[in-house]
Amino acid sequence: MRLVLLKISLLLLFLYAIPAWGADFIPAITNYTVKDYRGGHQNWACAQGDDGVMYFGNNNGLLVYDGFSWELYKVPGGYIVRSVFVDKDKVYIGSFEEFGYFSRGVTGKMEYHSLSEQLKDEITPNDEIWHIVRLGEKIYFQSFTCWYAFDGKNVSSMNRKTGIRPLYFYTCHKRVYAQMIDGGFYEFDGNRFHLLLDRVAVGNDNVVSILPDGKEGMILLTVDHGLFSYRDGVASALHTDIDKQLNWAKGNRAVMLGDSILVVGTILDGIYGLNKDGHLLWHLSRDNQLNNNSVMGLFCDNENNLWAALDDGISFVHTNTSVTLLTPSVKDLSIGMVYGVERVGEKIYLATNQGAYEYNQHTREIRLLPHTAGQNWYVKQIDSQIFIGNDASTMLVGKYGDIQAVPGTLNSTCIVKASINGQDVLVEASYAELRIWKKKEGIWYLSHNVKDFYAPIKSLEVDGTGVIWASHMYNGLYRIKLDDDLYRIKDIEHIHTLGGKKTSGKIHVMKIRGRIVFSSVEGYFMYDDIDRKIKPYEQLNNSVPFLMDAHTAVDVHNNEMLWLMNSHEYVLLAYHEGKFIIKRRIPVEMFNSPCIEGNNKIYVDGNNCYLNLNNSIACLRLNEQSVTQHNLSGLQIRRVLASSSFGKELALNVTQKVSVASDCRDISVLLSYPCYDQPAIRFKFKLQSGHQILSEESAFPSVHFGSLEFGSYTLWAGVYSDDGRLLDETKYEFVINKPLWMSYPMLLLYVLFLSGLVYGVARWRGRTVAEKKRKEYEAHKIEQNIKLSEQQRLIAEQQKKLLEAELSLKGKELASMALGTFAKQEMLEKLRTVVQEQLAKSQCGRKNMELVLKLINENIAGEDSWEVFQQNFDLIHQRFFRTLRERYPNLTATDLRFCAFLRLNLSTKDIAQMTNLTIRGVEAARYRIRKRMEVPDGVSLVDFLIELK
Repeated sequence: MRLVLLKISLLLLFLYAIPAWGADFIPAITNYTVKDYRGGHQNWACAQGDDGVMYFGNNNGLLVYDGFSWELYKVPGGYIVRSVFVDKDKVYIGSFEEFGYFSRGVTGKMEYHSLSEQLKDEITPNDEIWHIVRLGEKIYFQSFTCWYAFDGKNVSSMNRKTGIRPLYFYTCHKRVYAQMIDGGFYEFDGNRFHLLLDRVAVGNDNVVSILPDGKEGMILLTVDHGLFSYRDGVASALHTDIDKQLNWAKGNRAVMLGDSILVVGTILDGIYGLNKDGHLLWHLSRDNQLNNNSVMGLFCDNENNLWAALDDGISFVHTNTSVTLLTPSVKDLSIGMVYGVERVGEKIYLATNQGAYEYNQHTREIRLLPHTAGQNWYVKQIDSQIFIGNDASTMLVGKYGDIQAVPGTLNSTCIVKASINGQDVLVEASYAELRIWKKKEGIWYLSHNVKDFYAPIKSLEVDGTGVIWASHMYNGLYRIKLDDDLYRIKDIEHIHTLGGKKTSGKIHVMKIRGRIVFSSVEGYFMYDDIDRKIKPYEQLNNSVPFLMDAHTAVDVHNNEMLWLMNSHEYVLLAYHEGKFIIKRRIPVEMFNSPCIEGNNKIYVDGNNCYLNLNNSIACLRLNEQSVTQHNLSGLQIRRVLASSSFGKELALNVTQKVSVASDCRDISVLLSYPCYDQPAIRFKFKLQSGHQILSEESAFPSVHFGSLEFGSYTLWAGVYSDDGRLLDETKYEFVINKPLWMSYPMLLLYVLFLSGLVYGVARWRGRTVAEKKRKEYEAHKIEQNIKLSEQQRLIAEQQKKLLEAELSLKGKELASMALGTFAKQEMLEKLRTVVQEQLAKSQCGRKNMELVLKLINENIAGEDSWEVFQQNFDLIHQRFFRTLRERYPNLTATDLRFCAFLRLNLSTKDIAQMTNLTIRGVEAARYRIRKRMEVPDGVSLVDFLIELK
């Protein structure tokens, strides 16, 4: 027994020797740096407008932020903005020798109006405005030398002859109070200062901030002496858990969150949150994610969240959410990337990539468990045992926090409890092995490794039939069925794709409402036990189409709700009437240091959900929505820009319907919907022109429409909550004008011009066509006349030829007749001569001879026959004989007769018969005529006579 006690004592001594560090759950913090807001490092003041927009006094000017986009506006001279105060639509600022206000112009841009110009000669040199307050109808600007008042029109200043030098102006219970430099604490009525406390009442210190305490009381914060309670003219020390810290941390600012949390900002040690009893709730500093320890300004916004203007950057503290962070309070302590969480009693175990840690909620201390340094994949309580999946081996956490490495295990990535072949077992996976654990006397022990299996497994689940579904770290998943004694693999299938795509990749396996579900970039799938097929899980695909490739699912409240996670966000779903309904969406960007992809998991412990982060975990309480209900401001059109393709850009009036130049057809719209807790809200846009509708959706409140047509447009914009509810909507109308050449007057001018042009063209064309037709008619007529003339000519020629042929024939007939007559006449002449001669000789009867002679005389033609022949021959042959007589007068009648025969182209033989001459006689006559007519040698006499005209 003593030996056992000695071992326990040594073990406890060893455990207590392990160093422990302070840690606590604190509100989540979102830090903004110069990279975010693109201004100066130092920030001096913060305030919020009625529209929810935040304003910050920055070294470079006035910063404006609505939860999505930052704007920086400089003041004249580019000086520091020391103080900010918002009153209705005016943002008053104080700077170096300058004060005034900003207000939104019609284009949505902040425009500055200087008030100090009214007192240019009265501004004290090197004066700076440190605080701005409102009292009654006046706005007061306080410097270290005096104050200035603005009544809405005119500016006045304090009489410096009083010698009073204010250090701070602040408001409480609708009154203005002031701390004097090296002086007491006063109330200011708008003209005079009334002393309330001497400096000695607060430890000879300066009151730097005041807060209401009941209806009349106040809480005073001093620089070095902490907090005081002021009531009925008496100040008394207000003791808290941080009195010692405030003695050296230099109190600087204080605000009240709601009516229950007092927040103190210091110069040296960040921010403290106290409850009404003065007990410390949380402490924010550089050691646990605050941007900087020097707090220059604090502000509680209209959602009861905290803003801190810091010496370097701006921090937003999510005090009005149900999310808190467990963060070590030692700056240099890094617990690493958290991979797993398990709560056991008052202790929360963390498995990280640097070790396994134990956090004691009672003592608020965190310590590294021995022998766990390095990569740890999970920490999990199964029955009474706590398992840790370490890179070196599987480890068990003992009753007193000691660590035992399980022999025979090299590493462990996941472990689940299951029933296979009627046996209750634990199935454990690693980088290469698959192990089976069994139970003996209530304790789990390693039984054996499954033979013939070597693969790195990221996660696994076992279905109701005892089939193991194991997700490969890089490529697909395995479907494994073991034999009866669980030592060997009976059947194994390596599945590379779910939706039919040939490309392989990661496939995650999880259990949802008792069913095995698979997830990849292709969507959600489940295994159908009846058909033994992997089918799409349409219920889930339709509910969360935006959440593909989820790597983990965690049931909540006995399957009533479900957490789904991918690398970008956490989504809480409720199952109701066969449908999954979105209840909450948390983007990983809400946290400054989220886990790396695939490891941002959730551990559920009742109503507490623990989210893995880098160097921290977040605790989300499901039964606490917020300290007060969110009251988000309305959706507004902040900026509308119209631009052209060649770089021209115009800021449009956002307060009314506008007309846009025809060359600016690219429209960019920026909305403002002040929202700082970063819920997963969505913005939807619809741009309508006639029946045409363009739709866009985005997580950021801006949209761009390019190359729009000319015409009137109505832009509808709506913002939707993470569960699909329409939170607010707005509209904006504009017209893209048609260019001048498309305007109605120009169109009318075009119509007139075109009408005139058409009329002119028609008339010209009519004239042209008519002229063309006339010319075509005349050409046709001429062509017809030519054809007619040609026909007539041909007819004439034919007639002439026929006539000539007929005349030639008639001439020949006439010549033949005439020659015959001539021949007969000559023969008769000769016969008559012979008869006369016989009769004279009386050789025949006289009577008979006289009768013969009478008959011959009756048949002998006279000289008249030749004349008739000549006349007719001249008629046919165009005065042939007359031409011969005129040209060749030496021709005899016989020559003329021969020329007629030759023109008729009679042969020598014919001529000889007709003239009763011999052929030789005819030749002689031809020769004679040729000589008399002087026909050249080589020329035919016949041709010559034929061609004679």
